[in-house]
Amino acid sequence: MSAASQPQSQSQSQSVPPSSQVSSASSTQRTAEAKDAFKAALSAVGASIDTELQARAKNIHSNAKALAKQEDELRKETKAVTKESDSLQKLLDKTRKEVPNFSELDDTLADLDADLALIEHTLRLAEESDVEDIPEEHSPTNP
Repeated sequence: MSAASQPQSQSQSQSVPPSSQVSSASSTQRTAEAKDAFKAALSAVGASIDTELQARAKNIHSNAKALAKQEDELRKETKAVTKESDSLQKLLDKTRKEVPNFSELDDTLADLDADLALIEHTLRLAEESDVEDIPEEHSPTNP
């Protein structure tokens, strides 16, 4: 290409009709506005989701703190119950050593109960036979 043809091609590109340039500028502006609107919509949705997720995260953290507190209290109570259980087991072991024949004692008490019931029954029978042996002249119904 010669130097004379270069200015001609430059003048041809500059000789694009003005309506085409306005249309191109308008299209570019609309594209930019659409991109801005899309970015704003995404930003609004993102902010909404972010707020919701932050609220959930805050709730999860507060629940985790409450659970940790409950776990600590449960551990303390478990230790106290274990200590009480050990104490009661020691008392039971001590009692078993002091009363080695505890089951025999139960048997002996049952035998004593049976003997007392037999004695009561015998006394009742004796009292009934004494009442029957009283002569009628001494009874309170005949003066």
